[in-house]
This record gives sequence, C-alpha cells and structure tokens, in this order.
Amino acid sequence: MRFIRPTGHGRASVVGRIRQPLLADIARWRLSGLREAYRSISMITINALACAGLDRLPDGEWLLHSRFSQAINFAHASGELLTLYRYGKGMGPTGILLSHAQFSCLTMTAQLHKNGNILNGPGLSVHSRRSLRLQLTPGAVLPVDLSSCLHQSGLCGRLNQPLDAMPLYPEIMAGLERWQHGSDPDWCWLIGRGPGLTPSGDDMLTGMLAVLCAARKPLHLFLPPADKLALFTTAVSCSYLNSARLGEFSTPVLSVIRGLQTGRDANRALHHLLAVGHTSGADTILGIALAQRWLHRADSRGLNARSGNNTHVYSGG
Repeated sequence: MRFIRPTGHGRASVVGRIRQPLLADIARWRLSGLREAYRSISMITINALACAGLDRLPDGEWLLHSRFSQAINFAHASGELLTLYRYGKGMGPTGILLSHAQFSCLTMTAQLHKNGNILNGPGLSVHSRRSLRLQLTPGAVLPVDLSSCLHQSGLCGRLNQPLDAMPLYPEIMAGLERWQHGSDPDWCWLIGRGPGLTPSGDDMLTGMLAVLCAARKPLHLFLPPADKLALFTTAVSCSYLNSARLGEFSTPVLSVIRGLQTGRDANRALHHLLAVGHTSGADTILGIALAQRWLHRADSRGLNARSGNNTHVYSGG
C-alpha cells in the first residue's frame, strides 16, 4: 500500500476548513457578549419607594390593564391586579409606589414579569427599597364626624345629612344584621353599584370592612368568594375588596382609621381620603360611618357586648 503525502495545498485546505467554523464561532461569541453588555448598560434599574402585598400576587407575566395619571394597573392571567402608584395620593394594598420620575419611566410599559418583589420589563428592572404590610390594627375607633362635610357620595347624597335619612340605609342595616347572625348578608345588590373603576357600593363596603376589622370582627364571610365577586364588579374593585377581607387597606383608609383610633390628625386624614377619586373617598367614609352606626345599635341591644370593653365607640350622628 502506498502512503500519499498531502501536498502543501492540501494541508492549507484542511486547516482552512477547520479555521473557518472556529472563527465564525468566535465571532458569534463576541457578538453575543457585546449584546449582553449592551443590554446590561441600557437596562434601567428603578429603586421604587416601597411595595406592598406582592407576596400575595403570583409570579409570571403581567399585562397592561389600564393607565391613569396616578396609577397604572397590570393584570395577571388569574385575574388579579398589580398597581403602580405615583407618589402623592397614597398607595393601595397590592402594588408599588414610585416617584414622579420613576412613574414617568413606566408610563409606556405594556408588559412586566414578576419574580418575587422584583418586576422586569423591556429595558428596566423595578426593585423596592422597602416592603410594607398595609394591615389595619384593631382598636377602639372614635366616631367620624360628618356634620360639616358637604361632599356628595355616589349613591346616598351629601355626607352631612342624617344617616337614617339616606337612601339604602335600611337595606345596609338589614344586611349587617343578617351577617351578625351568621347568614349571608347578600351584598350582590350593592357590589358593583355606581360608576367608575371602584363603584360607589364597593367603596362603601370597603369603609365598612375597615371599621369591622378595627372591631375585631371576623371578615371572611362578609363578602362573596373571590371568584363570585369577580362576576359583579370591576377588576380594580375586586383587588381592593379582596385585600379588605384580609384586613389590608390603602394608606388613605388606614390613615383615617388610625386618626380615629388615636384622636390625632383625624380631620386631616379625612380630607385626604375625600380627595381620592370623584366620589370614592366620600363613599368609603360613608361606609365607615354606617358601620359605626350599626355597631352602636348592636351594642345598645347587647348584641356586641365584650366584657364591658368595646373595641369601637360611636355616639349619635
């Protein structure tokens, strides 16, 4: 057998065939590295002021639901809502609070990916400086004074009129009585009633829940289950009501209850809440007053006695 020695031209061909894919691989690796470096350079990291309730929300993709001047809502496939809040009007129990500049960076974002307390979007990553739990602390609550409040509620007229003269007063008291005795209060006629992303009836229920939570009442049977609730009202309203049933509320609502518990800055907190939405703040405050009235009535009949020490106070009004 004869051994044929490759010529110089042949050796060059072999080396060339090896070198070409190797150089192509090196070029691809370099390009990939450049892209990765560019992404890391162009990625904006936003250190949000605070977050709340993100541990209750599922990880994964969140798509833009609605955009407003003070809030941007993102929806999960499960139907839950995550809200980005612009600093100045408070924040809700499930969302992230951003400065004005940070909020502006996210106004055109249509999709976010949640991983724990971190949100990632196209070219940006949102982290939070601190995590809050917007939980209401039970304790005695002073009566809310609406005698000088001329604001209009969404369903019941001006706040300063006698409560028992307001529309829907008998129906609401009857629902609370049924709930007190262990029956379904059946709020289906009130849930979703009124215009807006948070209808007036829902805001009233949120106010009632805040007072009942302060009075250490069990809240889990007060509202329909979450899946049924979603059939009657908006996604935004469901988000607030589902948090309220857990004793978690927006910062303006918490400020009012804390002010009424301590007797400090209650009027200031009330005015701040009244400025929320078109009638949302007024409707929430009306719900607070209605629940206080009902608790007072229950006490007077001995239905809510608690070893002579009630966790709420209401006198007249």
